[in-house]
Amino acid sequence: MIYLQRIVDEIDAQLPESPAVRKGGSLLMMVGLPGTGKSSIVRSLMTYFSCVVVSTDSIRAKMRRQPTYTAAEMGLIYEVCYAIIEKRLDLGQRVVFDASNYLESRREYVANLATSCGAPVATCYVQASQETIGQRLAQRISGKRQTGDLSDADWAVYKWMVEAQEPIVGEHLILDTTSTPAEELANRLYNYWSRVEADAESNLDLQPPSWASQLSSANSAGS
Repeated sequence: MIYLQRIVDEIDAQLPESPAVRKGGSLLMMVGLPGTGKSSIVRSLMTYFSCVVVSTDSIRAKMRRQPTYTAAEMGLIYEVCYAIIEKRLDLGQRVVFDASNYLESRREYVANLATSCGAPVATCYVQASQETIGQRLAQRISGKRQTGDLSDADWAVYKWMVEAQEPIVGEHLILDTTSTPAEELANRLYNYWSRVEADAESNLDLQPPSWASQLSSANSAGS
């Protein structure tokens, strides 16, 4: 636990500060296999929102010089991500969790974590044609990376994730990067996340106790 907390504190200190937007913060959970273009959309999204991006690729790069993508390594990286996400949501910030998130159990865990903080959760699934993904991964391995691409996932990693991925349960936005620019998709994502946040304002489960009690008092007085 001491070792994990030290890693969390060190990495969190390297992330930018972001203004508080609401009590409990707000979470955007990205879902998608390697090469689908999640991070490109997130970079474009940041022109619309001030937010903190918690990226498994970035954290993996800080923790491992030669990533192995083993279950143990991925488990540790996700634990670090969860701790940072919770810390930033408690500060009332917007947080983007940029990860493959291919397992439903992990998505459910982080969604429950956000809800316990009082944060609404927007989920975005990013996809692309297999041909497009293959071209992107080949370009990555050849050294011709796109700006900001920190992932080391190759075609082998993609293939086993295809077999292991589980369908998303519940409302989510689907974006396809095969032929649509990231900037255009980021605009759709901005509108979707904004709607999720707006809907949360009428959800008592996502309001601070003082807000809920004030509403209850007001309803009692009017009855």
